Parts: sequence; C-alpha cells; structure tokens
Amino acid sequence: MRAFQAVPLLLLVFVASCSGAQTAEDPSKPPRPKTTVEVENRKTTDLNLYVLNGARRIRLGTVPGMATRNFVIPPHMIGEADRVRFGVEVIGTFGDERIGSERRFTSEEELPVRAGEQLSLTIQ
Repeated sequence: MRAFQAVPLLLLVFVASCSGAQTAEDPSKPPRPKTTVEVENRKTTDLNLYVLNGARRIRLGTVPGMATRNFVIPPHMIGEADRVRFGVEVIGTFGDERIGSERRFTSEEELPVRAGEQLSLTIQ
C-alpha cells in the first residue's frame, strides 16, 4: 500500500523538476556581456569570495592561497548603482578562538563596475 502512496509523490516531484521557471530571452536583443572579476590571493590561506548586493550575497567560489582565479559576476548582482561589493572570508576561521568564533567577512571591497568589464581584486 505504501508503494502506491509514493508514486503520486514521485510523479509530483518529477513534474515540478521538469517545469522549472525559465525565462525566454528576447532573440532580437544582444546577450548581456559577462562581467568578470580576477582575484589574486596573496595570502597563504584559502578564501571564499562573495558578491554582495543589499541583503543578498552569492558565493562566487574559492581562491586558494597564493593563486589567482576568475569569476563571472551574476548580472542581477551588478544592479544600477554602478558599484559592486565583494566579501572575503578566510576558510578555516570558524571556531578558532584566536580569530573569532563567528563566521564573518575578513574584508569587504567595493569597486566601480559597468556590464562587460573585467575587474581586478588583490587580497593581501
């Protein structure tokens, strides 16, 4: 009897996953240019990089110590203010009493930006 109850639930999950919210882009408009940021990490520790916009934050990825990585900034995070904020979090600081037990950004940087530009950020 339980197998019959699970089938409608599985069917519902399958239908929900197939009907994802996708917006059709206007083919007459050119695609939005990609805005990227090149991050050079001069620290020996690995970092998580976030892009911030108001109360929203999106993790762009990890930059290993003494390495450089490139990331694409989501277009909706650039906004109309012509500025973008980045949050940097050192990996491994959570729970260390000497550094602080709260997970927080070790630094925040704000850079001017326009769609299609390549930004450069150096963490020292």
